[in-house]
Amino acid sequence: ICSSLVKSGAEVYVVMSPNATNFVSPITFTSICGKKTAVDLFEEKEKIYHVELGHAIDVALIAPATANTISKVACGICDNLLTTIILSTISPVLFAPAMNESMYLDFVVQENIQRLIASGKYFFVGPRKGRLACGEEGMGRMEEPEVILESLAALLKYRNDLEGVKVLVTAGGTREYIDSVRYISNYSSGKMGYAMAEEAYLRGAKRVVLISTNPILPVPYGVEVYYVESSAQMKEKILECFGDFDITVMAAAVSDIVPAQKYEYKLKKKDDILSRIRFKVNESILDFLVKNKKESQFIVGFSAESGEDINSVKEKFESMGVDMLVANDISRKDIGMGSEFNEVLLMGPGGFIKKIEKDKKRIIARKIWDEISRVLKER
Repeated sequence: ICSSLVKSGAEVYVVMSPNATNFVSPITFTSICGKKTAVDLFEEKEKIYHVELGHAIDVALIAPATANTISKVACGICDNLLTTIILSTISPVLFAPAMNESMYLDFVVQENIQRLIASGKYFFVGPRKGRLACGEEGMGRMEEPEVILESLAALLKYRNDLEGVKVLVTAGGTREYIDSVRYISNYSSGKMGYAMAEEAYLRGAKRVVLISTNPILPVPYGVEVYYVESSAQMKEKILECFGDFDITVMAAAVSDIVPAQKYEYKLKKKDDILSRIRFKVNESILDFLVKNKKESQFIVGFSAESGEDINSVKEKFESMGVDMLVANDISRKDIGMGSEFNEVLLMGPGGFIKKIEKDKKRIIARKIWDEISRVLKER
């Protein structure tokens, strides 16, 4: 595999776990790739090597991937250079498992594999059935090098399908203040928007800007984040950026109504609060963007629906004028606002309709971007 990658013109850096050196000498890989094979986590270097290399690579391949390494990465254990680099990288990681069948099928190993897949960063190729190193026949033989290289090539393509594209994403529920302490809002956590922004960066976007109402969520690596509270603040920041971006993803839950007047002090009960509070319909930021976008710009709208009514979503898509609409059912407690999971219905040009079944928001984001990339290629 290493030799084939080098012959194809790839710049290959080999990192071995200490146990791997009992099977193959690091000198062997050094002679193949032309770069010193890295093994020692604490070898003196000018820079923090595990971070430097982790952020420089386009894709990582672990072949063969043992039960030990798979489980360490799944649990965030960084006790050698390999696992430390893998956890620090922002690029896709491909595992090619190889182990005894009983080890591969063990509940703990399978649970760790599923945990890694669900993260959206980690991918698996194989194993397959065949003769194992222990002499037994069964599932656990590493996939053939040709198949592994094909999977690796697919990940490289996936990594760059947004190359040169600038992406703007909004996330979270806005706060519309009534007075100095009271406000109206919604349950949106912003997790879906954050997943969309992170996925865009992993796919090679030139620049990703996230406008968020939730300062608690971890900032996705490589993404510029600006925090706002109200819909007015969000609109101001969007308009500051919008004209310079190719794709805008409006994943934020912007309030449909806002107080007609905001009081700069706390209203007191004795002052008859209810008689002093009035609301008005909020202007639609999305409508404004659709009316003012360039022909080359692509806008994705999000719609929170109570129940799954395809006709209702279709009417909304047609009336909004967006390039793609993502609808999710907020009446369900197991998906949507505040949840780690989502299930969405996509609508796009030419009568395109696709349902993406329940999954982690990270995986849902990937599948949405798959469709956005497809539509952009067909333009």
